[in-house]
Amino acid sequence: MTRVRIARAAGAVVAALAVVAAGCAPLPSTGPGLATGDGPGRSTGTGEDTGLVEPPEWTAPRSEFDWVPCADGGTRGVPEGSRVDCALLSETPVLRVTTDGTPEDAAPLVVVAGPGSAADDLAVRFASTGRQITGSHPVVIVDHRGRTGPAGTCLTPAARRTLDGLAQAGTDPGSPELRGDLAETAQSCTDLLPGRELDFGSAGAAEDLEELRQSWDVPGLAVLGLGAGAATALHFATAHPGRVALLVLDSPAPWDGDQETAARSALDGSDAALRLWAASCTRTECGPGRPDEKVDAVTRALDAAREPGARVPAALLSDVIRSALADLSGASAPAASEGDVILGDLVAAGPGVIPPSVRARAEALASSSLSYVAGCSDLPRRVPVNRVPELAAEWADDEPFGEILASQLSACSTWPVPGQTTVELPGPAPVLLLGGIADPLAGAAALEPTAGRLSAAGADDLRTLTWGAPGSRVILHSDCAASAVTQFLDDPTSVDRSIACPS
Repeated sequence: MTRVRIARAAGAVVAALAVVAAGCAPLPSTGPGLATGDGPGRSTGTGEDTGLVEPPEWTAPRSEFDWVPCADGGTRGVPEGSRVDCALLSETPVLRVTTDGTPEDAAPLVVVAGPGSAADDLAVRFASTGRQITGSHPVVIVDHRGRTGPAGTCLTPAARRTLDGLAQAGTDPGSPELRGDLAETAQSCTDLLPGRELDFGSAGAAEDLEELRQSWDVPGLAVLGLGAGAATALHFATAHPGRVALLVLDSPAPWDGDQETAARSALDGSDAALRLWAASCTRTECGPGRPDEKVDAVTRALDAAREPGARVPAALLSDVIRSALADLSGASAPAASEGDVILGDLVAAGPGVIPPSVRARAEALASSSLSYVAGCSDLPRRVPVNRVPELAAEWADDEPFGEILASQLSACSTWPVPGQTTVELPGPAPVLLLGGIADPLAGAAALEPTAGRLSAAGADDLRTLTWGAPGSRVILHSDCAASAVTQFLDDPTSVDRSIACPS
């Protein structure tokens, strides 16, 4: 690692800890046409009156779904005293999590988590660790649009190999062969989604929230956006400003569609999260060795995965590791998280060995094409193909993720380009922003700049909560954060403007 990189990583970690202490290129002829489309909800105006004096009332549904118990296999692991019910919103699954003590007349909290988190997995997490919230309000999880249809299954095995092989050693991101393969990758999905290619990004998913509100016949929704799901929540607030009663944004990833900026944030956040985890996680599940030895073990595993024929290619293995870094327990948690276990297993494994936990996460990530379809549909500002090798060279010293993340920037280069959307928030709606000190999507020490962007977008009533640990989706890991969110839902004015929760 270069001296510049060491200084940059150390600066990011020190800045993060200080926060806690203080409180398109043209396509080849073989591919689909590179279209620019508005897609659902992508107008620059809101279409609704923004002269709001106060947020809409948050009430229990006047018209309810016909909820039925979910199939046992989909919600296995729900603890006694909790219940998960299922329904359909058009083609989108919705799940309701309650406890034996949840008031029947309580207004529901709507949760959206983006394309990378299936609703049934999230329901089990809320039933297990979110009982402070589910005990006072039903939690209704809206799955990301497209998971159960062609958008979730469209990638062919060849297309998946192309995406997973982007970071293989010796791959030229500008070569005509790779450009042709990427065009065929996009076409494997666009052929199954004619005229709907851009319907599965966050703007399209936001319209499912408006359909939910109309189905319930309520004035407004209280929405919790988790990670990439925060973009859906923000699009809903922009397109339907008079329908937001409360807004909670937990670990929001960059939402302005600038691919290079988002990748740089992900790189800095992933690097800081890995080093903080290695230094702070002393559980047996986190593997043996000193902090630098843990980081070196992860780096060696990614280097080995770049060789041709790797069982889990580097691009996919990087996604596995970064997804684990988004799911860390923190020092005060009673037990290790699945992310801690995955990272610890990788650290403890011998050279070239892929532990079962890593293989299982890789298979889960590769089983759906929705992250590709939805993620590409949210990128109006793409990195030009000729810029990808430049970034790969610039970020090569940013081990272990730099060159891999740069190589993955070409994945969306042949997908249709959406129109640009500006986020606008309704000033009267109370907003609570949560974040850890290093997030593999949002970045390192991202809370304050994110709060600034939300204020600039119109959030007049904004509160922040900093979790003193690396990771993402704070509410699933911190009892302190869950308590703050529960208090915010009951009375936003009772919550301090700035909250710090221990790791």
